[in-house]
Amino acid sequence: MELIELGTILHMEKGKKPLSQVKEPTEGYLPYVDIKAFEQGVIDNYASPEKSLLCEEGDLLIVGDGSRSGLTGRAIKGVVGSTLFKIYADGVSTDYLRYFIESKYLLLNTKKKGTGTPHLNANILKESKIFVPSLEEQERIVARIEELFSDLDDAVKTLKATQQQLNLYKQAVLKDAFEGKLTFSWRDKHHNENPRDDFERIKRNNEVFKDTSGDENEISLTMPKEWKKVRLGEVFEVQVGATPSRRVPEYWNGNINWVSSGEVHFNNIYSTREQVTEDGILHSSTNIHPIGTVMLAMIGEGKTRGQAAILNTKAAHNQNTAAILVSETPCSSKYIYYFLLLNYENTRRVGSGNNQKALNKERVRALRFPFTSFKEQEEIVAEIESRLSVFDSIEQTIDCTLSQAEALRQSILKQAFEGRLI
Repeated sequence: MELIELGTILHMEKGKKPLSQVKEPTEGYLPYVDIKAFEQGVIDNYASPEKSLLCEEGDLLIVGDGSRSGLTGRAIKGVVGSTLFKIYADGVSTDYLRYFIESKYLLLNTKKKGTGTPHLNANILKESKIFVPSLEEQERIVARIEELFSDLDDAVKTLKATQQQLNLYKQAVLKDAFEGKLTFSWRDKHHNENPRDDFERIKRNNEVFKDTSGDENEISLTMPKEWKKVRLGEVFEVQVGATPSRRVPEYWNGNINWVSSGEVHFNNIYSTREQVTEDGILHSSTNIHPIGTVMLAMIGEGKTRGQAAILNTKAAHNQNTAAILVSETPCSSKYIYYFLLLNYENTRRVGSGNNQKALNKERVRALRFPFTSFKEQEEIVAEIESRLSVFDSIEQTIDCTLSQAEALRQSILKQAFEGRLI
């Protein structure tokens, strides 16, 4: 089997920024195939074909810039965007070339070039050795790859469906917990535990809640009659953090942990990516909070906003997070954490803002949760964790299997292009 350098038969043409674009279909304009159109099939723009690189239905495109460099896919008819290349090779079918490049994706995506936006290192691709059999043999190899991939995709689809079902089960457990269903028998044996007495012990006086518009987004819960719906700010102090000036080196690289919103993702925080100094704390409006503080991300891209964490180390935090000082009361930090996990989608909808939606201190203070006695809170946490531990074990197994499936996919491609795929 003779191997040749792909670069000796490869042709790559880079797309260009079009001379003009419009948002709606217009005579003389073609779909603009940018990253979004390439990955999602969504056409948001139409471009003038003048002095542009055109692609036909089924042409092979490869991402040249960004975090997905090296990703390939079939084109629709249109104008190729500036972050994409049109690519083909002499004597090689489109699908055979596509699967060969896919077998090199991890290498291409991890060995990019450029100090700013990473770019595809085309030399890696061109220097790759490829076996080019007859077109008939190429078709046979592609057919075998797709047969194996189809079986693998079916297995992955089943695993992901199981993941989604587990998430539904977890939400059901949490909802039952905060409706008192998991501790019904416990309450029957502990009549002396009065939630309203415990509330009176810790409630904060003269609290004014300026923004209660989030009430319309509350999760619907049927609570036991002895429980009470309480705002976070009625029983806990809520503080927003700050970022010490990055122009002052003396404020950074100290021994005080400092939490950013990206580190708050329904987890326990034992350490942080960055640390600040005592001077940094003194010269900014952030405080060091104790272990047991519940953190809530108020601002953040993607899924960050509305996620929570528990401090397992003393730490300060930035202005995009709120610190709910649960540990200063007899309440259970985990109880509040699990409620925020249940209420995640609703908390996100409380966010405001025209550009990037965000929570703020007042809206966090006004969030309401089911208040029960301190002892029942602990009992509820124990009931939740005994059930979720089973789900977590299953999820870990699924995650491991999904990783193995991706490794198997790469193994299939490797064997195919080494002539070992039977």
